[in-house]
Amino acid sequence: MAAEIPCRIFEKPCDYGEMLEFQENLRNEVVTKKNEGCVLFLEHDPVYTSGLRGKEEDFIRPVGNIPVFNIRRGGELTFHGPGQLVIYPIIDFRNYGFSSIKEFVLFFANSIKSVLTDFCGVQNLKWHDEKAGLWIEDRKIAFTGMHFKKFVPIHGFSVNISNDLSYFSKIVPCGIPDCIITSVKEETGKIFQVKDVADKIVAAIKMFDNNVLCRR
Repeated sequence: MAAEIPCRIFEKPCDYGEMLEFQENLRNEVVTKKNEGCVLFLEHDPVYTSGLRGKEEDFIRPVGNIPVFNIRRGGELTFHGPGQLVIYPIIDFRNYGFSSIKEFVLFFANSIKSVLTDFCGVQNLKWHDEKAGLWIEDRKIAFTGMHFKKFVPIHGFSVNISNDLSYFSKIVPCGIPDCIITSVKEETGKIFQVKDVADKIVAAIKMFDNNVLCRR
């Protein structure tokens, strides 16, 4: 039986730079076995982040005073802000029964998908490895990009719940021209609190993790 995955939910939006430093310090502690790590659930203050494949031309409109961080993760350019749930699984995935990065990513993708479907009522969700996220036909609602060091990632997943999607119009999201970005609010017409969705995903993770070894 796999160990239960530890989780922590932050109550208020977090500054991206401060959280990036927190992630890096936590990962170093996990790698050196000083800390078991944790899956972090939070919202960010408005920020754009550009991954390893990000390009300057992916900014198509001025972003004003919103900070931009160039970071070491997979993927390209995206936006984080209030109303979007961000999930950082900073744990050594081997300690929880996962045999590969792909299995680890799909576990969280399936947990997010189950909550968006069963709790939020979003239909026709499909995970696309090559497009790094959850899609509803041609619309992207959840994203992923990570950087691994000795089996421990930083960065992770983001899920659009009720956030202002206009920020995405200033960039080429994920480097995909004409990418349509959507949210739970856009798809269902309902407004869910980010913390409520986070609570449900934590419950889904704790329900699924004991079956990890059986799903290889």
